[in-house]
Amino acid sequence: MIEQIDSLSNIATEFSNFAKIPKARNQVFNLAEHLQKVIDLYETHNRANIEFSANKLKKIEVNADREQLFRAVINLIRNGIQSVPDDQMGEIKIWLEKKKNKAIIAVKDNGSGIPVELRDKLFSPSFTTKTSGMGLGLAIVKNLVENFAGRIWFETELGKGTTFFLEIPIYKKEEEL
Repeated sequence: MIEQIDSLSNIATEFSNFAKIPKARNQVFNLAEHLQKVIDLYETHNRANIEFSANKLKKIEVNADREQLFRAVINLIRNGIQSVPDDQMGEIKIWLEKKKNKAIIAVKDNGSGIPVELRDKLFSPSFTTKTSGMGLGLAIVKNLVENFAGRIWFETELGKGTTFFLEIPIYKKEEEL
């Protein structure tokens, strides 16, 4: 009975958190430096090797909510690690790209990939393929990225893995406009 009450409480908390995603507090920051700090959190992870490449974009700046972006990237890394079968080591590769006035963060895993029948539901609240959790992770990531005028999409191949892409506008100084 107590376990069910705790479970229901966790569900209520997750939905409450989803409903109250705070308004973005955008600030200009160096994207590569920020991503490196996120990746450093996983330095000693025992289920995955995580590799980051800034691709010569070490000075790229964005105007976004640093904490919300931090949360989004952590969620994608965690999902990537969880998608890897238990009998193999996770390989998470993260890199930066630049396309016109957009910075793109790519998070690639070597997991199972996403079956065709699930792809359209992936960003829906309460959709999950896991036995635990509320299924809000990717819905929250999508919401967070859209908060700072970005977008998210993915490419996947069954048995090989999935790559999620976060696109964020690059900050332009007034003299550059």
